[in-house]
This record gives sequence, structure tokens and C-alpha cells, in this order.
Amino acid sequence: MNYWIVASEHSRDDSTKGWGSKWTVDSFIRDSKFYPSKRENDFKKDDLCILRVFGSQDLIANFGINSNSTKDDQKHIYYEIADIEEWDFPVNQHLLPPKYTNLMTRTPCTVISEKIYYELLGIRNISQNLKINYKNILKLPVSEKDIETLIDTKNALRSNGLEIIDRQLSITPGNIIDLLCKDSKGDLVVVELKKHSPNETIGQLARYVTDIKQYKAKPSQNVSGMILALEVDEQLIKAARGVGFEIILCQIVLK
Repeated sequence: MNYWIVASEHSRDDSTKGWGSKWTVDSFIRDSKFYPSKRENDFKKDDLCILRVFGSQDLIANFGINSNSTKDDQKHIYYEIADIEEWDFPVNQHLLPPKYTNLMTRTPCTVISEKIYYELLGIRNISQNLKINYKNILKLPVSEKDIETLIDTKNALRSNGLEIIDRQLSITPGNIIDLLCKDSKGDLVVVELKKHSPNETIGQLARYVTDIKQYKAKPSQNVSGMILALEVDEQLIKAARGVGFEIILCQIVLK
């Protein structure tokens, strides 16, 4: 048995238009068929793989090879795959220690050790259990003081499935919520722009979520939090681990 990191592009990316969708990560997951672009004959039944996206460099899923190589009607080699686990909270390669990132070059198919494979799954488990999303990077060409206005006018949050329903909302004295949003399920998301230390920011968000749960949310609505920060660093991640509600950390990239 071998362990692999395999990589390809999203089918929605312009760079893959000439490929045909069967070589993209979306199709691997959807069709349960893995088409390697390199080392086509090197995979064996029962091999285990972690799936990475070129471009974003996110680790997004893991799966097992469930057959020996097969050729389709166009004579392209593929493998049936099974036990696909798509990660709710992808792990970005660039936030991993060098011992892992040094393995992840532009090579689409890289053999790794069993130890590294299960360590990466352990990192996945931490991100899932803590409900910390390492992926959401909102690319907004703004200064920090202008972020709030631009988020609203440019609909950046809406592109991530959130509808802004209120701004600068004050429910209890001294607590002013930057943005209150509703997601596609109808649940509420409290959005806080990071202006202070990680602990203070997380503390503010916790108070705001409590206010919304107590005074605003319907019994059927879940309430989660989102922090928009110019930098999602280890201190902010550690501070976020102490909360009792779902929180997504979003890094805003200035152009």
C-alpha cells in the first residue's frame, strides 16, 4: 500500500478549460473516479490519497483507490475511488509546518509516508472538530478602516453565501455588532472585523453571538460567528478554540 498527495485544479478554473472536466478535483469527488495526470500506472488498489487543489493549495478531501487501473472509451487511465471524505473545513498548505509543505510541490502525484498521511488527517480532524476554516480568504483591495463599507457595497460576503441583514446593530449597551448576516440555510452569522488583540476580538464576538441568540434568533436558527482579519495568525486561531460556537476565520488580502 502507498500513500499519496494528489493534486489538480477545480473544474471552474479557466486553466482547466482544455482539459475536460474528468481531470479536475470536482469530478474526482462527484464521479468517484480519479484520473491521474502523471504516474498514471503507479497507483494500486487500497492506496490512500489526500486531495489537494492547485492554485488555492487547499487540502480538501481524502479517498481510497478501489480498483486497479482502467481505461475509458478514450483510452484515458482512471481508478475507481471509494471512502471519499470531503473536508468541511479545508486545510491550506501554506499554514502547515515546513515538514509538510516541502512535500507539496507542483508535482500532481507525490508519495508520502504512512506517518505523514495520518499526521495530515490528524490536522484535518483538528480543523473539523474546532470548526475553524483555514480556507476563506476574501480578497478585498481596501484599507482596514474601509473594510466594512466595501464589504457591503461590493457584496463580498454575499459571494460567500451570506446576505447582510443589519449593520452596526446594538442590542445591549456597549455591544455594537459590525455585521449580521443570514446564510443559505436561514441561520444567522455574526461578523466581526478584527480591530483589537485576538483574545479581545474573540471575546467581543462571543458577547455578540450571545446577544443574537438571546434576543434576535428564532428557536430554529443557529447562530455562528465570523472574524474578518488582515492576518489569521496562530494567536487568533488559538483564541478561537476556546469558544462554544462555530467560528470561521477569514483573512482579508490587500492588493
